[in-house]
Parts: sequence; structure tokens; C-alpha cells
Amino acid sequence: TGEERWLIYPVTRDDQESRATRDTMPGYAFLPDGSALIVPIEGKIWRVDFETGRRTLIPFTARVEVEIGPRVYFQYRVDDTPMVRARLIRWPVLSPDGRRLAFSAFNKIWVMDWPSGTPRRLTNASVGEFMPTWSPDGRYIAYVTWSPQGGHIFRAAADGSSPPEPLTRRPAYYSSPVYSPDGSKIVFISGPTHQHLYAELREHRAESYSDLLPDEAHLAEITGISPGIGLDLRWIPAEGGESTLIGPTQGGTSPHFAREPDRIYLTTPRGLISLRLDGLDRRTHFRVRGSAPGPFPPDAEEIRLSPDGERAFVSLQNKLYLIPVPKAGRETITITITPNGQSAVPVKPVSREGGEYLNWSADGKALTWSWGARFYRQDLSVEKPEVTDVLVEVPRARPSGTLVLSGARLITMRGDEVIERGDIVITGNRIAAIGPKGRVPIPAGARVLDVTGKTIIPGFVDVHAHMWPPRGVHQTQVWQYLANLAYGVTTTRDPQSGTPDVFAYADLVEAGEILGPRIFSTGPGVFSRSGLDDLEATRALLKRYKEAYQTNTLKQYVAGDRIVRQWVAIACRELGITPTTEGALDMKLDLTQMMDGFSGQEHALPIHPLYKDVIEFVARTKTFYTPTILVAYGAPFTENYFFTSDDVHGNQKLRRFIPHELLDTMVRRRRQWFLAEEYGHTGIARACAAIVRAGGRVCLGSHGQLQGLGAHWELWSIASGGMSPHEALKVATIFGAEALGLQQDLGSLDVGKLADLIVLDKNPLADIRHTTSIRYVMKNGFLFDGDTLDQIWPTPKKLERQYWWENDPPVVPTSR
Repeated sequence: TGEERWLIYPVTRDDQESRATRDTMPGYAFLPDGSALIVPIEGKIWRVDFETGRRTLIPFTARVEVEIGPRVYFQYRVDDTPMVRARLIRWPVLSPDGRRLAFSAFNKIWVMDWPSGTPRRLTNASVGEFMPTWSPDGRYIAYVTWSPQGGHIFRAAADGSSPPEPLTRRPAYYSSPVYSPDGSKIVFISGPTHQHLYAELREHRAESYSDLLPDEAHLAEITGISPGIGLDLRWIPAEGGESTLIGPTQGGTSPHFAREPDRIYLTTPRGLISLRLDGLDRRTHFRVRGSAPGPFPPDAEEIRLSPDGERAFVSLQNKLYLIPVPKAGRETITITITPNGQSAVPVKPVSREGGEYLNWSADGKALTWSWGARFYRQDLSVEKPEVTDVLVEVPRARPSGTLVLSGARLITMRGDEVIERGDIVITGNRIAAIGPKGRVPIPAGARVLDVTGKTIIPGFVDVHAHMWPPRGVHQTQVWQYLANLAYGVTTTRDPQSGTPDVFAYADLVEAGEILGPRIFSTGPGVFSRSGLDDLEATRALLKRYKEAYQTNTLKQYVAGDRIVRQWVAIACRELGITPTTEGALDMKLDLTQMMDGFSGQEHALPIHPLYKDVIEFVARTKTFYTPTILVAYGAPFTENYFFTSDDVHGNQKLRRFIPHELLDTMVRRRRQWFLAEEYGHTGIARACAAIVRAGGRVCLGSHGQLQGLGAHWELWSIASGGMSPHEALKVATIFGAEALGLQQDLGSLDVGKLADLIVLDKNPLADIRHTTSIRYVMKNGFLFDGDTLDQIWPTPKKLERQYWWENDPPVVPTSR
């Protein structure tokens, strides 16, 4: 008859808001006689009669044995040595005579005799200093500066004989200065100060995964500032003066000269381009591409011409190559390099381990690059580079003295322990004693802070914290870090930072140059385009993470088929790296990654509800499951629930730590609104509760959706599925520390652990939403006011004024 009628409702939540890699609904089958349907409903198998709609349960049990690979998981200690060693030397460049090396570390310019000298500061300036470049005669080093008021291009005598002098007339964002071959000009990239200050480094602000094309959904974290938007290429006289516009960069980076003194070259997504200094005659010379799954082969990250213009030094898929420059007139040639290094032109592999900051010696006879804090120089006539370990150290920020927090309820996270009225003794940056009030000896000379009636919990550990301050020229203070610390997030792990810049920022935090939580990161994710051609190539790439970046965590981000992913697990196990994975809205992928030994799962399993089989599987594989419910898979983003139900825009604490115009973009006129029943966070959270009660581990990851407060939204979402407040607090603290392998130093209130904690006005065991009633935050023994981040201990100190506080529009009275 063509009539339609309901046969069964409800069946289960469908997967059409995800990628539906296993279809939108569970599989079903018709009986041979067409009388009934065999279909899964609520985790059971049922027979449903077509005529009557009557459901009959089909009993089914199975004993399942799954072969699990060796778990790749290690424990570490937080580096608490007196000195912080720079993990990155940035923009290293040899002097024209090859005898000195200039570079940036800890946001300052350093110079050393190469190869065995001791680095020294080029200046004693307090502003950020970046991107040194030598004058052709070797007398001067030009560089860019940065502060919240903007930056300039300076030059300083390379031997320190004269103070630095500004070459630009107006503050702006400056980057990538380079001298012309004759030394008469400096070419650079510039843009408005405001653009760099307020760079919101999240290109994707989708409100649910249905906003993204299916093939884009897994790219939601692979973001960064769009290169070249609003940036110009300009030049100034080498002695300083007014700048002259060359033209828009159009996404170009790494400006450099070759043979001609009036033509500048840049790397762009379209290949190597050049234009004259008058902005005319723009040419695209050639393009270098690699190979990877999918229709779009990866392009070279950087192409650097030799001084004579005959050869190019290329970074492609985490490997370095030397190639001859093709001669093709005005035609753009595409050079494809296969995984084994083969190409239509004679390609010379330089480094299978890759590197950064590619350059040439002034005479064009050697290549240079860096790898963490190692500097490489390789003569073209030899097969192996000369390697220099560059040592730059500054003191680690640590308080002195003893502080006692007395009389508070202590939720220690040592099992289920709660001390209803206790004392914590903090000496330096560690907990010296803890116990019931009156039973803990108070050292002579200690300062006692009465916190009677308060509740103290460990600092939050956010293991999926995308914060992404500007790359390249670094900020002197990071609002994302302040917002998280003010909301009690004392430890973060960014699982996919896009670039290695995060390690330089982390070093600045450890040195006390930037205020923020502990910054851990996987560094750039390992993708299918990362050049994992075989197990040896995988080992070579991951060696960079362990030895150069000195990180103990890594993100395997859909790096290839299962064999490739297993290579990553093998290399991580050999190197002592604890890997986590991208969920990618693919249930089968997720389960096989757990089988293969990966110890972390980022993002929710996209099919829910989960039943006992998967619950037990996640728990027994000891996977650290971080569901990032604010960007729920298989459902609308849960952040929308909070944006529409909470007064985010009127939150004065948020407005203190998040630039107002960025807050406006998140909360004003949001494009989507959902019924409460359409959200999936409670279903995801029920699975989280079941995993924890099965002995598994669930972790907190706010995904950077709303810095600071987002961690609490994520915690409340996790608690919505039936966890007790105490169980939920474990998710936010000790479980996250375990996921990072840092439970010996972080995650609980215990003697000998680092003093990271939150003092609350209200008891979160009574209501989990009391976690935002923050009176004080302590990180590494430093105590801060929770509303202002004014330092209270060991020395009272107000938080310096932040640039975004001055950016509200003026209120102009109107006449009536």
C-alpha cells in the first residue's frame, strides 16, 4: 500500500551526528519468511514481529577473548631541578664568517662563538627579542622585538660595543627580517599590533561536528593562525627610516634573497615564489610535494634557495632534502619526492630526522638547521653534519619559606580520604606535612593562613588543553594561561600543538617569565602526512620528540593504517614515550588503538550508549579515556548547553582573563540552539561512570573551548552521568596525573608532592558545581587570589595590568 507506520521506537541513539563509520544504526536482518525483524535494541538482540510489533528477547551470551598488545605507558618525574634549560634554540643563524652563532631562546637574543663558545645575551633589554639576522659584513645583528605595546626592528653591534638602536619608526608586529645581499636594506614582514595581540588561533569555531564536512571533522584540532592574513612585505634602509611597501605576503613566509639584490623569495602553499622589491614581477618558481593518503599531497613546509640560486634546501614531511632548482622559464614545475626519496630531479636526502629553521652559510657551501637545542651544520662535500648542543639555562621559579593552610576540609585524593578539618604544611614548592588539625607539627617561623570552613582539593589536571598562544613571535604574557590558572587548572597537556612553540612557552612558565599552569604537550601531532614510510622513518621522527623536544607524551593522530599505527606504538615503547590517540569519530579505529597498546583515547567513543562489552574493554586495557564532552562526538557540542544556560558574557572573572572581543565572538549571536534532550553528554557521562566503576580511568579534557571555566564545564558534564562528586574530582585530579605518568608528583594532596591545590569557599562533595567557588589557587607553592591572580605568598604582588583591559570602547556621553 505504500503506507508507513512505526514498528519500534526508540531503538538506540543513531550515529548521524558523527561520521557513521559503522552505519547510522546497528545492523539488522529479516527472517527468511519476512515475518519479523532481528534487531539490537538497548544492547540486546530482539525479534520484532511485523504484524503485532511484539518484541521477543533472544538470549545471547558470548565469551570473548581479545589479544592485547603490550601497553605503552611509563611513569616520570616533574623536572624540579634548580635551572631551566632551553629546549629550543630558535632562528639560529651563523655569522657571514661562520665563527659566531646568533639565536633566540627564552625570548631573548643570544650570541656565542661557534662551535664551542658560551652563549651570552646580545642586549639587556626587557622586551621580547626574536629572529636575528646578520648584516653581510658581520658587524650588526638585526632582530625584531615584541611587547604588548607592539614591536620594532632593532639592530645591535654583534660584539656588544654599542647599545641596540631602533630602525623602525612605528610600533607594529614585525617578523622575519633579512638583509639584502649588498647590506643596504632590510626586508621584513609586518602587520598591525592589534592583530597579533588578539590572534584567536582557532580557525574552527564549529558548534557541533555536523557543522564540519565529514572529511574535515578530524581536522578540527589541526588549526593555527592563518598565515599572511593582513601581513605585508616591506623594506627599510639598513640604517633605519620609513618603510616602503613591497606587497602583501599572500601567505608567504621565510623571506630570503638569492643572487639578485632586488628580488625576494618566500615559501607559500603554492611553492617558492618571488617578487621584486618594487612589488612587481611576482613569479611562482617551483613546488615541492610529497606523498600521503588522500587526494591532496603535502607541500614542502619550507624552501630555501642557496645564495647563488642554483639549489634549494627543502623541509618536506619531517625530512630534509637538497634539490637542484629546475630551469623552466615562466612555467611552474612540481617536484614530487616519493617516500624512498626518489624524484624526477636528482634529490639528495640530508636528514631523515628533519629539522627546523633551514638556512645556508653565507658562502653557500654549507647547510644549517636546528633540532630542539641542537645546531647542525653540514658542508655540501660531506655526508654527515657537525652537531652542537647549545646550552642556555636560567633559574627555575620556586618559592622559599613555609606556609601552613590551616583548618580546611581536605579532599586529598589518597583513595577516598577526606579530612574534615586539617592542616597542610608547604615548604618551598612541596607539601611537607598533611593531617588532621592539631596533629601536624607547625615549623617555627611558618606563616599560618586560617582557611577554616574552606575546602582544599588538588589542582586540576587538564590533559586535553588546547591553548595555542601566537607562534613565531611570542607573547610576553598569555591570557589562555592566566584564565586556566585562575580557575584552578594547575597542570595542562596539549595533545597536538601544531608547532613546537609550546615547548618554548613551557620553559618561560617554568622560569617564571610567564604566569600560568604547568605546560606539558605532545608537540605537533603525528599524522598520515608526517612521512611515516616505514618503522625506521617512524623511529627517526619520534626520536625528535624525545631527544629534541624532551617530551614524554605524543599524539598519534590517525597516522595511517593499523600497521603504521603499530609502528608508532613500537617506537614509543622503545623511546619511553607514553602516547595518546585521536578518536576521529571512528569506533573501530578507537578499539584497535586500545588493542595495540596506546594508553590514551582522546575524545568520546562516538557510539553511545556503551554497554558492558566496551566498558570492560576500556577498563581492562587500562586506557586513559578523555571524552572531551564539550565537543561531544555523536551529539551537539555540549559547550552550547553551557553557553545558552550560563551568563558567560556577564562573568566578571572571565572578562578579567579573556579579552572582551574574543569573549564576544564566543557568546554573542551563537548560530545554534538545541533542546536539552538532544544533547548527548549525559549518555557519554554514564559510560564514563561505568568505566571508572569497572576499574578504568577517565580524565578531564576541556579542549580549549572556553579557557579556564571550560574545565569546570567538562567536569560537570562528566558528573552528569551518575558519578559521585568524589569520583568526578578524581577525574579532574589524580586520574589526569596518572595519564601523564606524573602521579609521583601531582594529582593528590600528599607529603612530598608538588604544592598544586585549590582552596574553595564551598564544599564540592555537596554539589560538584561548587568547584568554581575558588578563593585561592596554589601552583608550585606560589599562592594566588582566585579572582585576581594577585600573588599572596611568598611575596604579595599584584598581577600586572594586561593589554586587553585597556581595549573596551570608550563611553561617549550623548547630548539630549
